[in-house]
Amino acid sequence: MILRYTGIFALFFTLTALASHYPDWLDLPPASIHQWRQADGAALAWNYARHPNLMAPEVCNLFSAADAHAVGEFPLLYWLSGCISRHLDRPEYPLRWIGLVLLFFGCWAFGWILLQLTRSPLLAAVGAGLLLGAPILVYYGPGFLPDAPAFCFVLLMAAGLFKADQMQSKGWLLAATVFATVAVLLKLSMAIGPLALVLSWLVAKKRDRWQSAPLWNSYWPLGAMLALVVLVLGFRWWVADYNAAHHTAYFLTTTRPIWNYSWPFILETFGLVGKSGLPVYASAGLYLGSMGTLWLLIQHWKTTPLFLRHVLLLTVLGSAGYFLLWFRMFREHDYYFLCLLAIPALLLLMGFRLAVQRFSEKKLVFALGMLWLLGLGHNYYAQTKRLQLAFAPRTSENLPPDAFLPPDALTTAGIPVSARILCPQDPSPNIALLALQRQGWTAYNFGDRITADTLHKYQTTFNLTHLALRDTNLYSPFFRQFFPAKICEIQGWYLYQQENPNGK
Repeated sequence: MILRYTGIFALFFTLTALASHYPDWLDLPPASIHQWRQADGAALAWNYARHPNLMAPEVCNLFSAADAHAVGEFPLLYWLSGCISRHLDRPEYPLRWIGLVLLFFGCWAFGWILLQLTRSPLLAAVGAGLLLGAPILVYYGPGFLPDAPAFCFVLLMAAGLFKADQMQSKGWLLAATVFATVAVLLKLSMAIGPLALVLSWLVAKKRDRWQSAPLWNSYWPLGAMLALVVLVLGFRWWVADYNAAHHTAYFLTTTRPIWNYSWPFILETFGLVGKSGLPVYASAGLYLGSMGTLWLLIQHWKTTPLFLRHVLLLTVLGSAGYFLLWFRMFREHDYYFLCLLAIPALLLLMGFRLAVQRFSEKKLVFALGMLWLLGLGHNYYAQTKRLQLAFAPRTSENLPPDAFLPPDALTTAGIPVSARILCPQDPSPNIALLALQRQGWTAYNFGDRITADTLHKYQTTFNLTHLALRDTNLYSPFFRQFFPAKICEIQGWYLYQQENPNGK
């Protein structure tokens, strides 16, 4: 039965991948929506390929102390990507392929739970395909951000807990704890699901609902949660200490709560969320499937196990609290929605549990198949638009794929790997520097205006050696006095250096 389910799921996954233009995406550098944040992750991976020390992550930006050491989330995936790049020529961007593999296994694990509930490989596969088709998951899955991989680890955690419940196994509880810990280390907001589960377990334990389940009647689940909390808090302490030691304040770690903003700003933000966020959060099919589950749940709420009701309510409350705390970020950052996919995932699980008892398999396959097709069309439209933006960015500050140079392009042109480059057109920390495969500084470090004193200091103190522009009209007399020698023109980049590259 599992083999049959896996084969059908693989078909759904392949069709979704093709409709989502994965053959095009998988060879692309950071591109399209949120290239800034993508480049941050890719910069960590690129530096790990040069210096594969897991506990010494670096980016391309050298910040105010000429030190590139910086980190925000657990850098395991970036390190793994860097190790692959260090030893293999292909794939060109391993982070995309790592995300693809995790997306497959995460959604497979979700479908495996459905298989246990329905005993139908086809129903399980179409249900997993429905969740897989969420545009936000499809876009960020094979990408450079940790959010989608973290959500996939949450799905693996859920499957591990289901298996632990089936077998009353401490081993599977440990596996689920490992998955949950990795998920939360990759993205702190993924704690919503594990916290809802533990709090619901505590309520059920207090009411003596676990007497017939030795594993859940013990304190092993609480120990697992405490271990997760200790590891996560320990890592967050290390991140703060690491960044402070290197004088970097790079990755966003603070909240942006709704109560900090005016009423017009709040209304405007809700409008932007409705216009730009919700259409890519879930597909039309997933929205309809979730609504169908809500209808079933309302009808059969009292007969739904108390534990499941508490998990759902706490997940919704936790998601609402997260939305309110990071409210400002939802204006433009749709990847903040990824952890909220826990809600439709949980709704689908509860909906399948109720539906298989009340409808025939044929009716369910037909209805869910239509929802999947609807979602596939929705997803195809969303990913097509985003692929177009990759090759035709909205502004000149975002780079198209052909602006990212081959690894040896600048070295062949006589610019050493040790060169430190200024990219004054780039408002992000890493996009341009990653494209050039060098370290240095961008407009992110200096704002709109760079003074002569600043450039002189960076040349003499921090060994700034080169200037990189995309537009020669910006090669003003100001920059010419510091970088008078033109080195090369390559793939739309114009490189200049000072007369004495050592800056002495």
